[in-house]
Amino acid sequence: MVLEKMKAFLIMLLSAFLIIGIVGCSSGETTSNNESNGEGSNEKQVEIRFSWWGDTKRNEVYNAIVDRFEEEHPNIKVKREFGGWTDYWDRLATQTAGGNAPDVVSMHQFYVSDYARRNALLNLNEYVDAGKINLENFPESTTNSGKVGDDLFMVAKGVTMSGWVYNTALFDKLGVEYPNMDWTWEDFQEKVKEIHKASNGEIWGSADMSGGQLQPNLRYFLRQKGKDLFDDEGKIAFTKEDVIEWWTMWDNLRKEGAIPDAATSTEYEGAPLEQNLFVTGKTAIQQLPANQIYLYQQQFNEGEIQIVRMPHIDGGENGEYIEGAYLSITEKSEHPEEAAMFIDFFVNAEKALELFKVEQGAPGSTEMQEFVKPLLDPAQQRAVEFIQKTVEYGEPAPYAPLGVNEVEQAFKDNASAISFGQKTVAEAAEDFMNTAEGILK
Repeated sequence: MVLEKMKAFLIMLLSAFLIIGIVGCSSGETTSNNESNGEGSNEKQVEIRFSWWGDTKRNEVYNAIVDRFEEEHPNIKVKREFGGWTDYWDRLATQTAGGNAPDVVSMHQFYVSDYARRNALLNLNEYVDAGKINLENFPESTTNSGKVGDDLFMVAKGVTMSGWVYNTALFDKLGVEYPNMDWTWEDFQEKVKEIHKASNGEIWGSADMSGGQLQPNLRYFLRQKGKDLFDDEGKIAFTKEDVIEWWTMWDNLRKEGAIPDAATSTEYEGAPLEQNLFVTGKTAIQQLPANQIYLYQQQFNEGEIQIVRMPHIDGGENGEYIEGAYLSITEKSEHPEEAAMFIDFFVNAEKALELFKVEQGAPGSTEMQEFVKPLLDPAQQRAVEFIQKTVEYGEPAPYAPLGVNEVEQAFKDNASAISFGQKTVAEAAEDFMNTAEGILK
């Protein structure tokens, strides 16, 4: 009997040690998990990748924004990838083809359609509807600028609008009145000739913008005529007569000596900002996206760089459309929720915007536009005010189709042929349209 009681006591004692041991082991695993999650959090550790294009200064700004996001979300690590404009798009194309694109990518209107139609980007509508990405303070036109059809594929981190800039000091010196905010292409031509005459032929009115990129200049001109570069099916949406009218205007200005000759334009093509025709004082007005005003202001000791709308066609439609830089989530992202959180932080958090300011345009959120204003220098403030004023005119613009780079090269080559006297305007327009329509048939 005594033996049986001792046996029962030993079994109970052993059971108690086992229970204590099990509890002890369980407690150790939990602690371990908490420690690995950081800050005592039970949230799962996640790593996402974010890529952007830009120079050294932008890299510093973006790295600082990412640092602040990681501080606020210690369970999310953001791996960073960046490079120059050309390298960025080459690498993204390769990564996308290989199914290894970053979770969050910087996007641009000229490329979003291509990536969206290849199903490489995530439709963000559900993340907006669920409140993961807050666009309540985004103007409808700004939100819509990130859509392809009804689907939202990118969110604006910075929006900008194009215009023409001038230095008040130079105009004052020449005794030439400043351009009006709402000027026409006829006003533009007269102003260019007036500047050339007032400077006794020493200063050209503007650079030769007859060729080069298809937008913004030619695009504005076409949209003011109720047309555009492309239609929704990606076909050419203008006529040979439109191109003849555009190139004739510039050809006449060139023949009158009001804009640079072909050799000079070629010499300064691709010149860095501090060495271009406007900054070196060889031309008096310059087409720019508004967010770059402050970069030009830094080059001048006298005067203010002011900006006016793109010239318009008297009685025509508004040509404005929203430009800028955007953020997208790639379709194969394994962490779309965290990627959406990152985008929301980037475009809505004061901690992010006090660093971003107007790095790639005014913030898409009107609330954040007001927040950054006191943080800006006068030139940046003028840019934001211009963007806020002109964005109201903005209307959707069809996205560029595949093959646009070849079309743009043909546009540039034929414009150059006119300036060098190798083709007449009519011959160049005929050749360009045949080439462009052949590419986008």
